[in-house]
Amino acid sequence: MLILARFLFVIWICCSLGCGFFNQKLPSGQVPEPADYDHFIKVGGVNYHYTEYPGAGPTVVMQHGFASSTYTWEKAATILNQQGYHVFALDLKGFGWSEKPLEAKYDAVSLMEDVNQWMEALGLSQTIFVGNSLGGAIAVLMSHKYPQRIEKMVLIDAGGYPIKKPMVIKLAQLPLANFGVNIIFGQWFVRKNLKEVMFDDTKVTEERVTAYYQRMCTENALAAQIKVARAVEFNEPNPIIAAAKDNPTPTLILWGQEDQWIPLPVGYRFRQDMRQAILHIIPQCGHIPQEEKPEVTAQLILDFIEGRPIEDAGVKPQNPKAEEKQSADEPTP
Repeated sequence: MLILARFLFVIWICCSLGCGFFNQKLPSGQVPEPADYDHFIKVGGVNYHYTEYPGAGPTVVMQHGFASSTYTWEKAATILNQQGYHVFALDLKGFGWSEKPLEAKYDAVSLMEDVNQWMEALGLSQTIFVGNSLGGAIAVLMSHKYPQRIEKMVLIDAGGYPIKKPMVIKLAQLPLANFGVNIIFGQWFVRKNLKEVMFDDTKVTEERVTAYYQRMCTENALAAQIKVARAVEFNEPNPIIAAAKDNPTPTLILWGQEDQWIPLPVGYRFRQDMRQAILHIIPQCGHIPQEEKPEVTAQLILDFIEGRPIEDAGVKPQNPKAEEKQSADEPTP
């Protein structure tokens, strides 16, 4: 009886915390309440969700990062669209409302190939490609292998160089992570991670938490995030760094000054390695400027596209002792 009582108590605790085992699973590959800008296309056997904001101007493609979705671009995309740009945003395989096949590959290079196939299916080339975090890494890889796809790119707190792993990545890489994440996952977990990636906690609204939470409640979503976390390159050198070296694509690098996930020194490394890049630092901002400061972010993208001057932070002088300490830390995507 005592064992049964303890078991029932654990179940009650899990339910009260919103345990992933007890969350209602939503089907992947569809939007519960689609808007006019929601679309789907099947590419390589995967049903991809993307948003499209039609416009007469040049095409902008926006790519989200780890544990995110097209939701992250909604405000910035609308601002660009209001200025006449034709804007697309894609849910990567395993993310958002797109399908999440567990047998698929989820490393950055494979995800980049998926995005290239999606762009080919839609006939997209010579775009302005905007990528945040993992999406920034995908942009760098694509500009190197498929330069016809990208005329200019914007990297927003992009991944690629080794740094210390965020806790959510460490958890995903633990043995039995699939079981453990399902035990602890709930809205509280989403809220905690959003507070890590945002400098201003007041921006972590219930609406934003719910938007992230619902997409993570789709079938196979948590398992797909674990596969991504385990597949992303953590060492130097890696394909992303190799693609950044002397990359000739005109590039705007935007960085939240207070980014705790991928800190500013990574932005300086991109700025140093890329041939035609400028680095602009956004003060009092974290890892996802497109959500925390969408108006500022969108205006900087517009300035870059339209050739207006942007303050360049330049290349930060290297500190050998700091680099030694950094190389001793665990890296992150």
